[in-house]
Amino acid sequence: MKKLLLTALITSLLILPFGGTALAVPEEAAAPVPVNEYLPGRVPARTDAAEAMSPALHAVILAMMNQEASRFRSSDSLLAWESLYNFLSLYGQMDNRGALEDDVLLLPQETAWDYAAALDLNLEQMGGLPAGILDRLGYNNVSRCYEVTPGDDGLSQIQVRSVTPAASGLRLTGALVYAPDNRDLVQFQATLQPRDNMFGYALTGLSLTD
Repeated sequence: MKKLLLTALITSLLILPFGGTALAVPEEAAAPVPVNEYLPGRVPARTDAAEAMSPALHAVILAMMNQEASRFRSSDSLLAWESLYNFLSLYGQMDNRGALEDDVLLLPQETAWDYAAALDLNLEQMGGLPAGILDRLGYNNVSRCYEVTPGDDGLSQIQVRSVTPAASGLRLTGALVYAPDNRDLVQFQATLQPRDNMFGYALTGLSLTD
């Protein structure tokens, strides 16, 4: 059943155009509540870590499920690029620096750097785009823009269920939930460190459990 749900999630991510993506994050650690709007590039100063980083968690977890990876490793080139693609395709369309032309989302290089920083990735160290991502993500050397196929994943949502202090940062636990019936697809544990970037944190560790 989980594989069928995963197939539906990945299909919706890759072929559907613009649409709202549902997220759920807690005001308090034990009580997840939905977030109705998220505007990258305009993160409020008082946004808490769970709310600010739920989009990053969402993007990486979808990539990990698709690649059948239990732990996020930035050294895995395809996994890293797919995570960044998910992040840009699902949330970059709400960034006011982007432009939609012929159903392709154009995002300046600096925008991609901002999103990569939240995943603790460095574009210069990631190398070229792997073949497995070129059907969805490209780079134009003339315009210096990433060309992104927009995605939509309204079938799943992140629920952060606990936030506790950890060495130099925070530890989050929660689940990616199948929205139609509120069923856990996978549970996760993540570590965040405060960073001087657009999202205020970097995802420094992420592992999944069934």
